[in-house]
Amino acid sequence: MEPALITAIVAGLATFGGGAWKLIDRADKKRERREAAVESLLTARVAALENEKQRQRRYNSRIKAAAGKWREQLIAHGIEPDPTDWPEDEHE
Repeated sequence: MEPALITAIVAGLATFGGGAWKLIDRADKKRERREAAVESLLTARVAALENEKQRQRRYNSRIKAAAGKWREQLIAHGIEPDPTDWPEDEHE
């Protein structure tokens, strides 16, 4: 083979390899940005759900305390509450 042909082929392959590397690098960076965005979104969503869970627990605790007081008032006035048994808190 002629040296000029070999040089042209090597230069073409190097150019092709460099272009392929750039495309792969660009795709990797794009994927990393998307993964970071999804991670950020999910972290924010988990935090929001944790806050909602805490708020709901406080609300349920207040409702249960009020219901217990109402039950005690019924018993104090001679009224048998329905249900007779008060359910215990299973989550705490």
